[in-house]
Amino acid sequence: MKNNLISFVIIGSTLYGGTGPSLEFLGQLWFDSYYSGSDTSGGSDVWGYTTPEGEEYAIMGVYEGVAVIRAIDLEVIDIIPGPQQNDYWFHRDIKTYGHYAYVTNEMYGTNEGLMILDLQYLPDSVRFVGSYEISPDIRSHNLSIDVATGYAYIEESNGWLILDLADPENPVDVGIISAPGHDIMVRNDTAYVAEGWGSIFSIWDVTSKAHPQELVSVASPSNGYLHNIWPTEDGNYVLTTEETDNRTVKIWDISDLNNVNLVAEYLAPNDLAHNVHVEGDYAFISHYTSGVVVLDIHDPTDPVEVAIYDTYAQNDNSVFAGCWGVYPHTSNNMVFTSNIEGYLNIFQFNDIDIDVDAETALPGAFVLHQNYPNPFNPVTTLRYDLPENSYVNVTVYDMLGRAVKTLVNTTQDAGLKSVVWNAANDYGNPVSAGVYLYQIRAGDFVQTRKMVLLK
Repeated sequence: MKNNLISFVIIGSTLYGGTGPSLEFLGQLWFDSYYSGSDTSGGSDVWGYTTPEGEEYAIMGVYEGVAVIRAIDLEVIDIIPGPQQNDYWFHRDIKTYGHYAYVTNEMYGTNEGLMILDLQYLPDSVRFVGSYEISPDIRSHNLSIDVATGYAYIEESNGWLILDLADPENPVDVGIISAPGHDIMVRNDTAYVAEGWGSIFSIWDVTSKAHPQELVSVASPSNGYLHNIWPTEDGNYVLTTEETDNRTVKIWDISDLNNVNLVAEYLAPNDLAHNVHVEGDYAFISHYTSGVVVLDIHDPTDPVEVAIYDTYAQNDNSVFAGCWGVYPHTSNNMVFTSNIEGYLNIFQFNDIDIDVDAETALPGAFVLHQNYPNPFNPVTTLRYDLPENSYVNVTVYDMLGRAVKTLVNTTQDAGLKSVVWNAANDYGNPVSAGVYLYQIRAGDFVQTRKMVLLK
């Protein structure tokens, strides 16, 4: 039985969190779902895409296929039909590369295989390019794309298929990681693999696509289904989830691969987490019936819950219901979540730290924070932390990598720092609206973030 309705509500101004960072609920959209008589399914993963003009779009797996939604007003641009057979949960996973979205499906049927969507014509339309036939089984549970190198990693029955995306509409099979796996995240030729039933995660050097090398394999002490994995931005820690009740979200110190240590754990009231993503100093967890959780991991050995929003108000049971996916990687601090029951939720994450004395506080690590406000017009503040005296360069770039404005280029003492940008270039001329990058270089530390200028 299907429920044939798309509906939405937009609500604002309610903050969830303490005196520091918080989640503000902006709106909700409900998609056609499948009702079995005792349960509802259809919603699966959610991802995002930022246009060159700075507009944010959510891309969500739904019962009928893949929905593309403009976040600011929850307008559904299109629903691309996808396969629906042989999977009650309608598993779909989504990642983007350039102006393309790639979608895996665990079902057979319409457009089966790795679906490829062209997003360059938004907001007018989405072009369905076609489907790549994954071999030997057309179905796949999960994928990751290493955007720095242009390769996709696709889960399949023999391991992880490696595809070259040099021609984004025609992927080429170039290798395989021969490891069991449920989930994968690849960044800068390092693959982090959650191996599922073995309760193991492994880390691989995939510089050679023909001969990937395993660097380390680590077993979880709680012996749960090791479901997903995500590294911190500095690569010194990974966070893992185990899709088994009463198993914690774990934080591991991997700075020395010969001595990997479990350093912290977390679990919300429902005792069952699904996926975790890291953006900046925060971990965002889709925690099934407990909803979406935000942890401050500035100190990964001491994570602090700073915001939680229950997207499944019925109960906090340890069951597969409620919040499936979370996407915090937007340019304007919007956060997208997806519910199994077919709901897309839009939040604004407000990264507002508890007041500290900037003259005396000494941070423990180099960090570049998200600018605030974002989007902005015409002034925004960029904050960064220096744990030691450093020669610091902070520069704004356009999306083509061209330097627009040098904001800092001098030696600075350790501490909590900030600098204001007034949307002008090095010549004092106002710049046009759009997405900009800002980058800090301090000694060996380099970090880049996105921001959106509105006019």
